Amino acid sequence: MPLKYTYEVAQLFRNYVNETDATFMSDSIVTSFLETAEERYRHVISDAMPEFFIVTKDYVVSNVTEIDLATVAIPVGTPILGSSVTVSSSNRRLSQLVRVVILDAGSNMPNNILSAAASYEALVTPNYFYPAKYLLQGTKLKFSSSITGTIRLEYIPVTMTDWTKLLSSTTEWIDDAIQWHDLIALFAAEAYAVADNAVSQSVQLLLQKRLADLNAFVTRGRMISANRFVQSENWNS
Repeated sequence: MPLKYTYEVAQLFRNYVNETDATFMSDSIVTSFLETAEERYRHVISDAMPEFFIVTKDYVVSNVTEIDLATVAIPVGTPILGSSVTVSSSNRRLSQLVRVVILDAGSNMPNNILSAAASYEALVTPNYFYPAKYLLQGTKLKFSSSITGTIRLEYIPVTMTDWTKLLSSTTEWIDDAIQWHDLIALFAAEAYAVADNAVSQSVQLLLQKRLADLNAFVTRGRMISANRFVQSENWNS
């Protein structure tokens, strides 16, 4: 049965490490291991399916060459980096930036997708082809030319899962990848085995199998029809 809630993953983790109650492993220890394991799980899912966790944030700008995503006083939006981030369902802290989109002023639909620069040198090197480039340097989002309009950041946010909620009555939701939540328990069990100096071969074998299952799933894709054909992402090619 797919695992939807934190208490279900916590119980599976306890079963994997044979610590089914709090006698030798307190809830706070379980929380610590699961928080770390979820971060690893999110990286694995994001590497395989970058679109899965994406959220968006719009910034309205006028003739700018950079935006400080950690600055409170900017008139173009709210911080998603730095110490002043107020995390909510509509304002998530940035973990990985996926793309930067320029929206059409009339329809508010995507008009251009900026190209990511691998370095500052690549950003400032003259580019005679549109679109412009961007680079996330620290908390500052820099552009290769002046930008005016609405910029939409599509990014993978830091998790908001509360792993202190380990009772069935709390029903703390994790995310929609419910068929892969056992990976969180497996990653936690692997880390626990290292801390306990007793690596479990059975956990390792099951973890490798589930990662192989994930790779097979990615090959098929969540949108089956999209993966049936070879598709070009550049209409000029």
